[in-house]
Amino acid sequence: MELRGILFCLAALVLCGQASVVPAIAPETGVCWAMGDPHYRTFDGSYFSFMGNCSYILAKNCFVDKTHPTFEVSVKNEKSGKSLLTAVGDVTIKVFDQVIQMVRNEISMVRINYEVWNLPVTLKTPQGELKLVQSGLSVIFWTDFGLTVQYDWEEYVKVTLPSSFMNSVCGMCGNFDGDKNNDLVKQDGTKAESVEAMGRSWMVPDQKGAQYCQNQCIGECEGCSFLKDIGANLFCGIMTPIINFQFKACHAVIEPKVFFDMCKFDHCRGGDMKDYICDMLQVYTDACQRAGVNVPDWRHIAHCSPPACPEHSHFEYCGNACPATCEDPSAPSSCKTPCVQTCTCDEGYLRSGNKCVRKEESRRGLLER
Repeated sequence: MELRGILFCLAALVLCGQASVVPAIAPETGVCWAMGDPHYRTFDGSYFSFMGNCSYILAKNCFVDKTHPTFEVSVKNEKSGKSLLTAVGDVTIKVFDQVIQMVRNEISMVRINYEVWNLPVTLKTPQGELKLVQSGLSVIFWTDFGLTVQYDWEEYVKVTLPSSFMNSVCGMCGNFDGDKNNDLVKQDGTKAESVEAMGRSWMVPDQKGAQYCQNQCIGECEGCSFLKDIGANLFCGIMTPIINFQFKACHAVIEPKVFFDMCKFDHCRGGDMKDYICDMLQVYTDACQRAGVNVPDWRHIAHCSPPACPEHSHFEYCGNACPATCEDPSAPSSCKTPCVQTCTCDEGYLRSGNKCVRKEESRRGLLER
């Protein structure tokens, strides 16, 4: 390593841990997310890591009534190639007698009752209305009773609920009662003796391949060896100056130290770290931008390439969160969401599923339906 690179890493280590830690949840909503290996944040702000490689119930309504309908959000964690790490590869939402699936790498598409649909989609059912749209690099699922689910088609899923669901939900995301110290609870309502025991209890029942599930952590889970700890500090420390300066205005939205801790954990376990920092900063940026916080472009500093975009489109670091589609060409003009990282169709083109097509072709396609 060049001397300049060594000094940069050492400077990063000196700065590590100096970022402020501020609670990130507005009192009127509960936010739970899972990302990376995956690492979880519950509705009440408790953090834990769970390496299970099957399907697990993230959140569900355990006390159904007229104003709080039945819903269930589950995730399927999958191993990444030969890596020991797992990541969210599939998000399934069951609500209003519909089954919605968001699958890794199926960009601009969702599965509804096991059929593939292009976004955007609006479903009006006897029980209520559901909407699915592409926003930036993610799909956003919305219900008329306040449940929203975001998935980036890669590794990050976020569930948001209004405060009316406090003390009504259960799952890996916890009970949303305002107390983060009682979130590790098994499906039978008893306190879990470990994260692994909790995860095992929230496995989706009757899933295929359940006999091959592994709920225990494999690799260095409790801590790094001395040499690996040095390597993890050097590797993960690279992003610390970026987080401390480029993301300074966003420290109140997501606790910055969480990202360093997750990075060290995954590095110690021997994960594939090739694009790790770029992916993590991309997720952090998305959360900040959606909260209305401006984050200066960090990609050139971190030597991160922009995401690949479809033909006839280009990447924008702070673009319109509501893309112009064949179904709704005027969506950008009425968008109320702050700007986000996104692939924007070139002038004269509209989004159609995972492609950008000419406006004339788009109109012709709609007439032929």
